[in-house]
Amino acid sequence: KMLVKLEESEGSGRVRLGDFYRSALHAGQWQFTESEGYLRELGALDESESSNLRVIIPNYLNAPSNCMEPSAYYGVCCIDECEEVLGYVEREVKAPTATPKEIANIFINVPSASLAAGRKLSATSLRRLEELGDHHQGHIPIHGRLFAQWL
Repeated sequence: KMLVKLEESEGSGRVRLGDFYRSALHAGQWQFTESEGYLRELGALDESESSNLRVIIPNYLNAPSNCMEPSAYYGVCCIDECEEVLGYVEREVKAPTATPKEIANIFINVPSASLAAGRKLSATSLRRLEELGDHHQGHIPIHGRLFAQWL
């Protein structure tokens, strides 16, 4: 939840690398100390603008560094709230793909611990959803990597 508070713009799913490290230095967030190289290896570093590196929140949260392995038999990882949301989308869509409009309409009432129901998607989220639809000829695979990043 701390990363969402640091998000560069609502719905972007990204945190500026400087803000990520600043929270470790000044806000006592000990977990945000991974190196640039490690974040890159995880696929959690957005380098699309070399002067504005950003951490991709869902990729960071699902990384092995957010798990503890107290024994050789099991591991304990952060709860992935996206799984609950994806389950809701699956039940509503009832198909492997959906149009950006269908997905946007579903998200108005999707239940989530971090977002209130009856909300509107931000302009940024809608634009990215449309771009995702364009990339997939109008039908977004709901189990695809790009949709998971959008979530």
